[in-house]
Amino acid sequence: MTRTDNGTRTPPLKTNGGWHVFYFLEVIINQKNKQMNIINKFTLKAAVLCLGVTMMTSCNHNADNTNTNTEHKEDPKDQAQNANEQKFDNQGEKDADRLTEAHMANLYEIMAAENAASKATTSEVKKLAEMIKTAHAKMDKNLTELAAKKNITIPADLTDEEKRKMDKLTEKTGIDYDKEFTEQMKSKHEDAIKMMEKTSDKAEDADIKQFAANAIPELRSHLTMIESCWNNIKDMKDNDHTAKHNDHKAHASK
Repeated sequence: MTRTDNGTRTPPLKTNGGWHVFYFLEVIINQKNKQMNIINKFTLKAAVLCLGVTMMTSCNHNADNTNTNTEHKEDPKDQAQNANEQKFDNQGEKDADRLTEAHMANLYEIMAAENAASKATTSEVKKLAEMIKTAHAKMDKNLTELAAKKNITIPADLTDEEKRKMDKLTEKTGIDYDKEFTEQMKSKHEDAIKMMEKTSDKAEDADIKQFAANAIPELRSHLTMIESCWNNIKDMKDNDHTAKHNDHKAHASK
């Protein structure tokens, strides 16, 4: 048997009929093998493509789940208020909201004061921070016990907005940090006094009303100290700015 240029075999010219049978069987088998190779390659490519699509779909599904979980994450204050809404009537819910707000204010002031006690530049601000931390920790302990007694849910952490405010504070350095801390504490205490005055007047629960009334004098005392410290820091900041300005003018005139 001879081989042609395209690789196929041709039977001998002179042979008996048996050779022709074997030749055609071999041709048929070779064609079948080629067809199977093509089918196998196609099947493999299809399987790889399906696997890729499946993995992409799975990744997108997981990403969607992650985004959904992130988007639907309630902040601690909302969680507490929703829990209290299920437990109390309208007036009871208002009292619970007032305690929630007071707790959130305490929580922020304690955390900010802890940071300032170590990071503040001036000894006056460090001393103020220690006082705020100690006083509000005690105040919040009483508030937490009152909330437990009244079955009121209070938040366990700061809201995202308050965390951003805390970041704004901790990013500052030097006298700018002291100024930011005293400004925040001044604003927080002014708001807290207004809130406690309203609570002592409007609260339905006698214990909550009394808690607010007891807190007002202490908060006012804190505010007086904070304002004094804030004014001193402002003066230091202004004097520092003036000194730098004069120094710049002196160098420019040379």
